[in-house]
Amino acid sequence: MITGMGGWHIGTRRVSAIYLVLALSGMVGALWLAHRFHLGAAATAASLLPTLAPLFLSWVTFRTNVERATEQPLEQIVEHLAQAVQSQWETEARVRRVNDPYPMTVGWRAAPDDLVEAWPLLQTTAADWPGGLGTVPEGWASSPEQLEGTGAEITRVFAEKVPTRRLLVLGAPGSGKTVLLLRLLLGLIHRRTTNGSDHPGDAVPVLFPLATWNPMRQDLYAWMSQRLAADYPSLAEPAPARYGQIDRARALLDRRLVLPVLDGFDEIPAPLRSSALSAINEALPLGHPVVLSSRVGEYRNVLHPRSGVPVKLAGAAGIELCPLEAHDAAAYLHRDAGGGGYAAERWEPVAAQLGTLTPVGEAMRTPLMLFLARTIYNPRPGESSEDLPHPGELCDTSRFAGRAAIEDHLFSAFIPAAYRSHPRYPSSWTPQQAQTAFVFLARYLHRALNGTSDLAWWQLPRAVQRSIPAMVTQAICVLLSAAFAAVGFIFARHADIGTKIVAPLVGVLIGVIVGVILAVPGWLAFDTEPRRPTSGLRWTPNWPGLAVGVATTVMLVAYDALPFASAATIGLGICIAFGLGATSADTALEVGPAALWSRDRRVFWAITVGVTASAGLGLWVPLVLNGASTAGQATALGFALWLGLTMAFTKTAWGVFSVAQYHLAFRYRLPRHLMAFLADAHQHRGVLRQVGAIYQFRHIDLQRHLASAADGD
Repeated sequence: MITGMGGWHIGTRRVSAIYLVLALSGMVGALWLAHRFHLGAAATAASLLPTLAPLFLSWVTFRTNVERATEQPLEQIVEHLAQAVQSQWETEARVRRVNDPYPMTVGWRAAPDDLVEAWPLLQTTAADWPGGLGTVPEGWASSPEQLEGTGAEITRVFAEKVPTRRLLVLGAPGSGKTVLLLRLLLGLIHRRTTNGSDHPGDAVPVLFPLATWNPMRQDLYAWMSQRLAADYPSLAEPAPARYGQIDRARALLDRRLVLPVLDGFDEIPAPLRSSALSAINEALPLGHPVVLSSRVGEYRNVLHPRSGVPVKLAGAAGIELCPLEAHDAAAYLHRDAGGGGYAAERWEPVAAQLGTLTPVGEAMRTPLMLFLARTIYNPRPGESSEDLPHPGELCDTSRFAGRAAIEDHLFSAFIPAAYRSHPRYPSSWTPQQAQTAFVFLARYLHRALNGTSDLAWWQLPRAVQRSIPAMVTQAICVLLSAAFAAVGFIFARHADIGTKIVAPLVGVLIGVIVGVILAVPGWLAFDTEPRRPTSGLRWTPNWPGLAVGVATTVMLVAYDALPFASAATIGLGICIAFGLGATSADTALEVGPAALWSRDRRVFWAITVGVTASAGLGLWVPLVLNGASTAGQATALGFALWLGLTMAFTKTAWGVFSVAQYHLAFRYRLPRHLMAFLADAHQHRGVLRQVGAIYQFRHIDLQRHLASAADGD
């Protein structure tokens, strides 16, 4: 018994789907019987005409209920997004070892007055805008100095003390800005679900790395919508109908259900920063919460340009991260080395110089440098410190004359240290192989993608010389056209009209035209933006497939090449093949590059099998019924497989990526199993970090170091 509206939808979908399958099977079976027992194609077709109306009705019912079942309320979509964001960043915090051996104590003070709005203006503005209280609540900070804090206090500072809920986070390179944003993001999501402040309708904080945004080409909302759809695939699906013809990501943004946490303003190219900040103010005006992080110098240059109009984040309070205290840094290094014994005692020469103006004292003041140093010099559990370099070498001023020399050394030694023998996670790649791969990838991001930090696996085919894909697609175009032409010629010859020259020529001509049309998408895949990964498979009717299927059926019948039943079977197979496509996955599913790669691979093979099966049956059955030779049957099946692979290549990203992957392995000595290498670099080595659907180097300065090292080779 079906109860409830949701159950009614499921039951109706099941019944309509079964009816649709039975109706199609019945039509095909009737046509086959008409051919087998010489019942007459015209009479059989006439008897089947009344079934078209219920067939159409069953299809419409099925499609309507699928759409109703998949149309989620926006409130439910928001909650799914919150769950996905929380799961994603809790996993990332664990992978980045944010709490290992304990959360690093990072404090902050009020940002310089010249970089933020005057505090009385912030209070007045927040109290007077629509929906404001008209008075200053007691919880708001009464001065910028009250914004000072450390660690997890950032959530309370932002949510309760900043009047406008617009915050500027400033800091030196490697000072821990991104980790602080991560803690803020998780803290805000936790506040949505705690018993004391259960506000499920509140905006969901989402981290947006700004490095890939070009404000001259794309407005902020369009770019954020694109990032949301990439990181959380179901947000690319259409929004509920009442919100208009937009996707779910744009619907969430338009209704301020996403709190933008914009990371890395300094990674936007310098000539575009003023335009970017103006675009942020325009898209996210006063009343819209926002968090923006940047290095201090890069942000100050926008406010104090040599020429042009100064710009600042409107209505924003600001904090600046402080350098680590010497005793905190020393305690952290000792604790990571086990807290005592020889491994910890090795840090004494360095600890004695922390907080001083020596090169090592200047360099070891940021979480980034401490992370690099602990990876290089501290043993892992089960590993002996006697086999490692001694951290005391950092105190050698003849070798390291300044802070930059220390930092350059730590960057250079980091990857070999990350890939030394690991007692728990043995590596399949040597330090030399890893170094070669990361140097290439950093140079690829620097040269091919204008220095972006986003390493998206589906964009890696850009690293392959364009002449190679061009040659491959030309060969595909020629072979596919030849295959179609061969099939057309076989049909014409087998119909006992081979003595007539017209029919074979028409078959060849139609084969060439159709082959070229189908090969064009594969050609365009290398000349436009890389195809985005897919997450699911669906079948929908479309006019091109219907037109080609009907045209093929009419042509075969008109030339008396095949009986009507056989021609109709071929036409049906073509319609099914053209209707296969890809779709997005549920937001609640696992988010990440490896998950998207795995789903896209499954879609690739599903399309290959589906198209090959439908087209193969449509071509092979008529040939068998008409007594075609084994060579003819093999040609038809080979063509069906070729068609399946071609359509899979043009509808997914995995196929092109796989071709590019093996080319890069052969030409540039990258790992053959590149996705496994990247996943290992993220999960076990700490070289990469994950932001939604893409990887990034642990720090942009590490990427730049590797890219510059490659340029010097």
